[in-house]
Amino acid sequence: MLDINRRTFIGSATSAVFTAPWKADRLGIVCSSGNDESSARKALAAVRHAGFDLIQLQIPWGKVDDTFLKKMPGWLNREGIRAEVLGAYVNCCEPENVIMDCRRSDFERAIRFAGTIGARRIVAWTGGFGADLMKSDPKNFTPMAEENVCRFVESYTKSLENHGLQLALETYITLTCPDALSLSNLLKRLPRCVGAVMDPPNLTPIDKYEQRDEVLAEMFRLLEDRIALIHLKDFRLAADGRSYQLPGPLQGEMNYRLFIDKIKSLPQQIPIIAEHLAPDRYREARSRLLSLF
Repeated sequence: MLDINRRTFIGSATSAVFTAPWKADRLGIVCSSGNDESSARKALAAVRHAGFDLIQLQIPWGKVDDTFLKKMPGWLNREGIRAEVLGAYVNCCEPENVIMDCRRSDFERAIRFAGTIGARRIVAWTGGFGADLMKSDPKNFTPMAEENVCRFVESYTKSLENHGLQLALETYITLTCPDALSLSNLLKRLPRCVGAVMDPPNLTPIDKYEQRDEVLAEMFRLLEDRIALIHLKDFRLAADGRSYQLPGPLQGEMNYRLFIDKIKSLPQQIPIIAEHLAPDRYREARSRLLSLF
């Protein structure tokens, strides 16, 4: 007869309650819609053909009108695709400095639009003062930059809550909060409707690249209970030693076995979105990732 004492039982129960089971339908992909019906439907068909049914929908906000947005739910339904994540990459630090085709007014449109496609998460940049996403501005790493992000996000938390949305803040080594510690400290100042995008290449300082496994483990320790979204890509040090190359998942030097083990240990069901892939690589990437999970 099995000897199950009280401690063993509680430990098993805790594991059962707080470890979310892995489900293949959590794995999705970034899908860029283009700015007309033909390009949108072609992009969605490529996603479905590769076997995905979950996406992070990327819309070129400055190039689409309300008619395009109103048709999007129908296009998604016809392909059987869930757009649980909506990209609206406003620059939270300096919203007038548009670094990825999303102005303040577009972010507001995205909040109103998200529910029509069933999206529960919106993604935005922490942002910064520079014009180039891949080049840092010294002001990005100042208390003023973090204050700006907090002020902008706090002005929308009520609207996010009213629409049942979570804001996932994405950063990069060039932007405000360039590592897990600074991002964690920022999130402590913000309500629970705001979380982090877990994306190791974006949160690994150049000078810690050789210790990237340890840095990855620390990211999960610092951000675990505030992770709102997971991005899958890869990275390697560029030839100049001062920047990264950012290929798609499993095409660089990240320890993917460690990354996936950390993902599977998380206590909550979080969308896992592959990115930096051309449509002709979707199916192969999905197969390889699922085999690792």
